[in-house]
Amino acid sequence: MFCNIFTSLPNGQTELDGMSDKKPIYLDGLSQETFKLFLEYTFGRMHTGPYSTDELSKFLHFCDMYQCRHAQQSVMHRIFCSRFNFHPAQLINLAIKYHVHSIFPFAFKELVETSITEITCTHWELMGQEVFLNIVYVQAALNHHRQLVAAEEPKILMHSDDCQDPTGCSEDWHAIWWNGMGRFLLDARNPQPYSDAVKCFKELKFGRVSGGCKELMFKSLDQGAAFRHAEHFFSEASRVLVEKLIFEP
Repeated sequence: MFCNIFTSLPNGQTELDGMSDKKPIYLDGLSQETFKLFLEYTFGRMHTGPYSTDELSKFLHFCDMYQCRHAQQSVMHRIFCSRFNFHPAQLINLAIKYHVHSIFPFAFKELVETSITEITCTHWELMGQEVFLNIVYVQAALNHHRQLVAAEEPKILMHSDDCQDPTGCSEDWHAIWWNGMGRFLLDARNPQPYSDAVKCFKELKFGRVSGGCKELMFKSLDQGAAFRHAEHFFSEASRVLVEKLIFEP
């Protein structure tokens, strides 16, 4: 009864796919180049040089389709190492589609720091509406915070012993902050990040601000609670999106 179970072929076929070079197994949607990458990975022969973004993206799709978890982790490591070759919207797309937490925060931060006018319809489609809306909201909130920091200098609450003119010291500190930090942070052509703005600010001339008061205020700037707000805000927004959009396979 079962003697011919492995030799009989359906529908009059004379040979099954994969039984000879003339009858290869065809995998729909899989290119020869992608399968070659899989073989190179499987037999430990992947070259150390860079792969194109298209090669890595297709290989990642292959690993997900056939549930090759170890290969997928290897591909994601290579993508992360070459992350600057991808547009951040591509990385967001890969992170959500293939459940990869590690590359999402980097890509989200890059998009937050990208002018909204440089995000195209293609980028919007790649990242999805929810990520795009969060980028808009985060950019608006951070721009508002930047304006507050630029316009409201930290007050000199107690002047140092060497300060001979507290009133003049406070007035000049206010003026230099607005003309220095205000310009560095709000320059429409070349706004500076907080760290660079502080470095440039420290190189200015401070008029009637005493040396002791200046050093005290510099220490306050270096502690930088106001400046770190942006990083905390971004990190929290990214964390919420990761929890909402990226699921464990």
